[in-house]
Amino acid sequence: MSNATELAHKKADLAPKQIEAWRNFSKTVFEAGALDEKTKQLIAVAVAHVTQCPYCIKAHTPQAMRKGATKEEIMEAIWVAAAGRASGAYTHASIAVDAMEGNAEAGLYPTSTPEMARKKADLAPKQVEAWRPFSNAVFTAGALDEKTKQLIALGVSHVTQCANCIKGHTKTAKLKGATNEQMMEAIWVAAEMRAGAAYAHASIAMEEMLNLDQ
Repeated sequence: MSNATELAHKKADLAPKQIEAWRNFSKTVFEAGALDEKTKQLIAVAVAHVTQCPYCIKAHTPQAMRKGATKEEIMEAIWVAAAGRASGAYTHASIAVDAMEGNAEAGLYPTSTPEMARKKADLAPKQVEAWRPFSNAVFTAGALDEKTKQLIALGVSHVTQCANCIKGHTKTAKLKGATNEQMMEAIWVAAEMRAGAAYAHASIAMEEMLNLDQ
């Protein structure tokens, strides 16, 4: 038995009811439904790059390929994750701008307006000028169609927890032909991956527990 397998057994033995419920949840999430299994695995690969879970990346990359994903499709999904992570950061700059201006009345999620977009762009014009063609390149149809990229982005935005990104990608995914059921299944993949990343990293805690017990 490999060290990884032994750790997996030990983790499961410490919380058997939870792991049993988790396995059923994970199996249900990745079954074909409104979305096919290949698309779900591509979403999983992208989200794994946002949660930065090496265990998840190593597990879901070959799973995506087994479900028919090409290397090019997988890499495009990863670029959607990269763009989504950057977009989440830049979108939240609206909060920073309000703070810079001493706007104490602003809420946690300022309304996206042309004025706020202009303010952010004026503070770092070269970066915004470079960002726009990058984002366009990421979301233009290539190995993956635009609808699939938007579904991936929707899953990613639920992990970056960017409210405006969620709203934007929901609207765009709908425009690209995604159904409400497909979008919700994409969101559940993101939820499964976020929980999965936490549980996968329990292997590190398990190793420490074993060392302390010696």
